[in-house]
Amino acid sequence: MDDEAPRLILVTGASGAGLSTALNILEDCGIKAVDNLPLAMIDTLVAMEVEAGGRSLAIGLDARTTGFSVGAVETLVGNLQRKFPDQFTAVYLAASQDDLLRRFNATRRQHPLAESGTLADAITADLDRMDDIAPLADIRLDTSSTKPSDLRQSLLASLGIEEAFQISLRLLSFSYRRRIPDHSDMVIDMRFAENPHWVTALRQQDGRDDSVAGFLNDDDKAIAVLDSFKAMLTEMLPRMSREGRPLLTIAFGCTGGQHRSVWAVETMASWLREQGYGVKVAHRELGSSG
Repeated sequence: MDDEAPRLILVTGASGAGLSTALNILEDCGIKAVDNLPLAMIDTLVAMEVEAGGRSLAIGLDARTTGFSVGAVETLVGNLQRKFPDQFTAVYLAASQDDLLRRFNATRRQHPLAESGTLADAITADLDRMDDIAPLADIRLDTSSTKPSDLRQSLLASLGIEEAFQISLRLLSFSYRRRIPDHSDMVIDMRFAENPHWVTALRQQDGRDDSVAGFLNDDDKAIAVLDSFKAMLTEMLPRMSREGRPLLTIAFGCTGGQHRSVWAVETMASWLREQGYGVKVAHRELGSSG
């Protein structure tokens, strides 16, 4: 989006309809997102970010917003449409009353209008007020029974934003003599591979050394397993990217965390970078990262 004129996107709708999710999606695409900013401060923020800074900006407005009213939002939208006729888009997120009630019950969050009265009454009041806001929007999306990944696709398509987001990966090697690393999404056990530890000349080296890599590259079974894993990631990673998953952590383990797991991490990291993915590497037992 850096080569285009900055976008200004206003996202509004009933509380619980998915405003935070929508803003996160836009932020993933490189658009600065601000939620629940007092209405009186929006003009200043737009002047700083869009006009002076030349940066795209998304702003979320709902019942929590200080100064929120139908008249104030009408004035704001009208001013922004006149000032940024080709850059401004207003997005309205709708959801059914049943869906909103289910979401608030599931998260146990308090509705901003439920200081007194029932949750159902607060949702009804919010929807009634938003009925006057909805016609101001250029784009209206119903999020009822919608998964975040589906909202992502429909929101970006409606805005004409080309998806540039891509999942990042963190690869780490470890020793099974210590515990499996926390927060690992996938764990690959490399202890089946031929062990360089039993080759005297390789014992003091690690999986980053050419001689160790050459030894393991001659292990047909180890290569076959990594090739199968590459095929699996080839199918998985594009879908994870489309769904907006930010990070996948894969841990490779072996007995000492020095040879086989380190080699596997370096081999897979090199391949993933060739595919265009951002990769961070850490070797726990060697105390190194990169």
